[in-house]
Amino acid sequence: MLSNKIKEYLTEYISQEVYVQVAVVKGKNKITTQAAILKYFESNHFKGLAEGKPYNTFLDDLKDKCLGKLIDSPMKNSKSEDEIIIELQKKLNTLKNDELNDTYWEVETGEYLRSEDIKEVEAERDNLIKFLRSKEDAHETVLTLCKKYEHLCKKKYPEAPLPLEILDTK
Repeated sequence: MLSNKIKEYLTEYISQEVYVQVAVVKGKNKITTQAAILKYFESNHFKGLAEGKPYNTFLDDLKDKCLGKLIDSPMKNSKSEDEIIIELQKKLNTLKNDELNDTYWEVETGEYLRSEDIKEVEAERDNLIKFLRSKEDAHETVLTLCKKYEHLCKKKYPEAPLPLEILDTK
């Protein structure tokens, strides 16, 4: 099962991507947030989102960080003071080859994922794609992603201006 750290990272990553794009549309066209969301649906970014692109990028990056690629690495036994290198070395020296081939390092969070975690991310991606097919569901989904990002920003950066002002309208 995906850790909360990974779930939070993915939520922030995807909601930020969408929020920034909608905010750019709003600012560039000097229109309302609702109009910006509708215009966002015409963009290449939305097309990529509807194809699962942010998830696919995350998954491709993750698969590129398979510990199995480091089985014969000279780093495996080299001396290091770096905590991250030491942790990687510990995994490389304690896990069996088949476990290493099924362990992926997510760099941003420092978390390690397995095939079952990747399947869960793929299921989340497929679920998002499903919601973006219907215009009504797509609008609600994009609005929800933008709200999530504003909630996150209010928590992390309480003084920062939020160009879409979605939370302020309710």
